[in-house]
Amino acid sequence: MSRTTLVIVNPAATSTSRLDVGAVVDTLAGAGGTVDVAVTGGPAHATELAREARRRGVGLVVAAGGDGTVNEVANGLLADGPAARAADGLPALGVLPVGGMNVVGRSLGLSTSPPEAVRRLTAAARTGRRTVVNVGKVNARFFLYASGAGFGAEVMARVRAARHQGGRTSTARAVAEGVRVFPRGAERRRRALRISAGTSVRQAFALLVANTAPYAYVGGRPLNPCPAAAWDKDLEALAFTGASLPRHAFLLARMLAAPRREHTGGAVARFSGVADLSVTSEAPIALHVDGEPLPHCRSLSFRSVRQALAVAL
Repeated sequence: MSRTTLVIVNPAATSTSRLDVGAVVDTLAGAGGTVDVAVTGGPAHATELAREARRRGVGLVVAAGGDGTVNEVANGLLADGPAARAADGLPALGVLPVGGMNVVGRSLGLSTSPPEAVRRLTAAARTGRRTVVNVGKVNARFFLYASGAGFGAEVMARVRAARHQGGRTSTARAVAEGVRVFPRGAERRRRALRISAGTSVRQAFALLVANTAPYAYVGGRPLNPCPAAAWDKDLEALAFTGASLPRHAFLLARMLAAPRREHTGGAVARFSGVADLSVTSEAPIALHVDGEPLPHCRSLSFRSVRQALAVAL
């Protein structure tokens, strides 16, 4: 791999205005090598840029944006398939978390302060320090921290649509959309998702699949439905099987109040340390990866891709 670094900037990310791109380039250049900058022009552009960077042998590709930007860059780096040894065969992924929630960056231990994040990234670039992590994959799309199907994915899609229409993305907005959608969800009443992992089969109306923890942040607090999830382990999943709004509201509160507690029985079913998991439904299923809504589909195949990606930390 070359000493070239490519910084992919999403100008629409929540906190990109706090990022001095010129200062980022100057600081990274101090680690040696060439630093190039590319600005995304729309959805999936970061994926194209990262894929081309891999083919050109770029050594480090930095995603400057939110979780959606990091997801796109990771998918570009992995588009031609994971290498036999991620640390040797792929550009390293760098993360400058300047989005809204920044789950990926925060779960990697990175600061959401741009200057501090740049300093740490520069130190990793100078020393060649890398951490190899597992990623998840659902059908043809890779994900870093989490994916979800059913009710929760539908809520995320509504929140994202509101943002694209000029609204604000907030915890209050997500809660409002959840309360609005929950009572009329036909898939919730019918538990339309058939979830299979090994010999275990469950019916549910929603599924959370985690590659690391936490799953999200609510008002700055970690939401941790799968606290055993970690970058070096197979997938953790939580299926929502009950139909009671009060019970699920209590469960959400417990996840926030006791982030290290595992959740089993009653309204949920846990799948722990799974390498493969499948979901089918007669009706199209809402789906998200790393908070980004994807087209609905009737069949989902989740799997853990071990030691797939090297991250500059």
